[in-house]
Amino acid sequence: MRRSTWILSGTAVVLVAASAVTRFAVYPAVHQVPSDTDTTFVYSGTASLLNAPAIEAGDLANAFLADVPVTVERRVQVVDTDGGVAVVSDDVVVTGPDDAELSGTSHRWAVDRTDLENRPAPEGSEAEEHQGLVISWPLDPEERDYTFWDPTTGVEAPAVYDRTEDVEGREAYVYEIEAAGELADQAIAERLPAQLPRDVLVGIAGALGERGPDPAMLQALPEQVPLSYAATTRRVAWIDAETGSVLNGTLEQTIVAQAPGPEGPIPLAPVNTMTVEGTEETVAEKADDAASAANLLWLVRLVIPLGLLILGAALVALAVLGEVRGRRRTPPGDGAGAAPAPGPAAG
Repeated sequence: MRRSTWILSGTAVVLVAASAVTRFAVYPAVHQVPSDTDTTFVYSGTASLLNAPAIEAGDLANAFLADVPVTVERRVQVVDTDGGVAVVSDDVVVTGPDDAELSGTSHRWAVDRTDLENRPAPEGSEAEEHQGLVISWPLDPEERDYTFWDPTTGVEAPAVYDRTEDVEGREAYVYEIEAAGELADQAIAERLPAQLPRDVLVGIAGALGERGPDPAMLQALPEQVPLSYAATTRRVAWIDAETGSVLNGTLEQTIVAQAPGPEGPIPLAPVNTMTVEGTEETVAEKADDAASAANLLWLVRLVIPLGLLILGAALVALAVLGEVRGRRRTPPGDGAGAAPAPGPAAG
């Protein structure tokens, strides 16, 4: 075999091996939650909530703020990885006018780096227990229902696939989630009063009209009403069909004050309601990020492996062709192995 044939064949083997490594080793390494993930999603909308300073000052006329403009920033950051598990911090801050912080929560979750489902928390990670999805969707989302974890109530809720829509030129699966239960998020609960004057509750109920509780029932309460809280949340999420990233979202959250009753808590009045959706700037940014990620995955999954494979096959073909041509140029019986001609006889 000619030397050029050896070189071409060896190079072809290297290219085919590189194709396999790219597809079956590099692609899985790229197609997972990166260890340096740090992303923020911004929502805007309105909230109606208790005015704690007014209540403390006895200003009951201003004890409840209605339709206050708010901004919600949710930052999700990978703080540690352990093989296929990522530990992520999940911090939400709600700010009102003049950037005043109205609410804030902080959680830590252990999730699979590909399907984003719950995984056992690595030792020392301080990740909270949960079930199902909590920060985002699988990197390969499907048009089906999932299980979602609602941190506000600490319960599982179905994330129901509803439809497919276009978001900034990206195909998005739309899921709807509804959850209800006792308020479980301690960071929110700590900002709510353990008791309220009856007159405050009567004032809130009056502002609600027919949607509020029976005024006669409120008048039967003690002057200082001990409270517990229940919450309902409704989310809609637009998820990129190729990458599983969140392109847009809405949140409607209601926290209701409850008074103790002989047969269980008695709902009194909502003390915190919030309705927000993703800002136009954030939605456009997330769509651009999803397009870039999808292009990278397409290159690593298909274009580069296929290109290397085709180039390797072409080199093999050249090697075979060169070997065949070389043999054709070598005439048969070129003298190799022929006996030497006899010399003159000795005389």
